[in-house]
Amino acid sequence: MRERCDGQFYWNYFQAPGVADAELAKDPHRTFRRVMYGLSGDNPHSDPPVEPLVPPGNGFLDLFEDPEELPSWLAEADIDTLATEFTEAGFTSALNWYRNWQLTAPWEGAQYRMPGRYVTRDRDLVYGFPGMDQLIPALPTLHPGIGPAHILPGCGHWTAEEYPDQVNATLLEFLGSLNS
Repeated sequence: MRERCDGQFYWNYFQAPGVADAELAKDPHRTFRRVMYGLSGDNPHSDPPVEPLVPPGNGFLDLFEDPEELPSWLAEADIDTLATEFTEAGFTSALNWYRNWQLTAPWEGAQYRMPGRYVTRDRDLVYGFPGMDQLIPALPTLHPGIGPAHILPGCGHWTAEEYPDQVNATLLEFLGSLNS
């Protein structure tokens, strides 16, 4: 993705310890308002999904606006809770996941054989990554236990929060299929 996106892919921005950490920690309340709304299907700019590119000199939060009103599935109390937790703990641990992705290298090429269901969203930035239009339909071939993907139209990154009834129905349908 570094080459495809000229080094502007958001994972590249997250790589330098301290940079994204400081940006996100500057005002955690503002951070969560912008990110939770910005990556949601309720954001009109998520259709098509936001391109996760951070141009030089910009920050990750520059990708998102601070909404005047939160979506119905997200309360100001939720934002307060997240902000409080991350004010105390900081953002470094969460960002380290992006910095340590190479730890999964030993499993490269391994096939997932357990039964599973891939649930994705058509307004999620991950759904819009280059190549996903080919990868998602190929999942049953790459990982035979997964079966076809279930795509939630109009849903953004926060799947279970935005579409809890549809997620539960999908999971129940999947679990029911295991007894067949």
